[in-house]
Amino acid sequence: MRSLLSGIAALPLVLVLCTPSFASSLLVNGDFQAGTLTGWTAFTTSNGTNGVGLPNVVPFNTNGMGANDAAHFNVGEVIFDSTPQGGGLSQSVVVTDAGLYTFSADIASQDDAGGAINAAAGFFSILIDGLAVRSIDLGPFSSPLQILRGELSGSTTLSAGSHTFAIEITRPFISNSSLTPDQYVDNLTLNTAAVPEPATWLLLGSGLVGMGLAKRIHLL
Repeated sequence: MRSLLSGIAALPLVLVLCTPSFASSLLVNGDFQAGTLTGWTAFTTSNGTNGVGLPNVVPFNTNGMGANDAAHFNVGEVIFDSTPQGGGLSQSVVVTDAGLYTFSADIASQDDAGGAINAAAGFFSILIDGLAVRSIDLGPFSSPLQILRGELSGSTTLSAGSHTFAIEITRPFISNSSLTPDQYVDNLTLNTAAVPEPATWLLLGSGLVGMGLAKRIHLL
């Protein structure tokens, strides 16, 4: 009986701990489910390209959980000089409250279909106001048509006002549609760091009180 009461009393706390946060991203069309690049502006580095006719939106299994619409690139240099070049997408966001914000992006690169094993899948960075806040080098491929995946995520402090959010991809090789690996980006988010709502605090409090009562019953 005491064990049952203890379990019931602890249930509200368990619900609090297991309840997911559904914060809405500040980014427009971050999952590209519009089927277009609506909300985004394409850019390139000084000697870079996103690929002929790119970026565009195509279905791809970016995070390993099934195919969804994703931004598609074929980045590299225009003129070979061994420097990392490419491009990406940017979007202006307005932050109403200064504070801690979290960001994330699913990224992937697939080796080309030319039979060669490419040495550079792509260097991916999330930039905020031109500064890299998180970067990942997916490195070289080990087999033809191999898919390499990763996630860019973290947090940063933002002031109230307008900020530029960007995803940038670079490679130190020429971009050639038939020999260059294809890069994909999906599920770009920028959220306020989660703060429990008043109802959540109430539920947490009732759970703690319940656990205290259960402990007293057990001692009795």
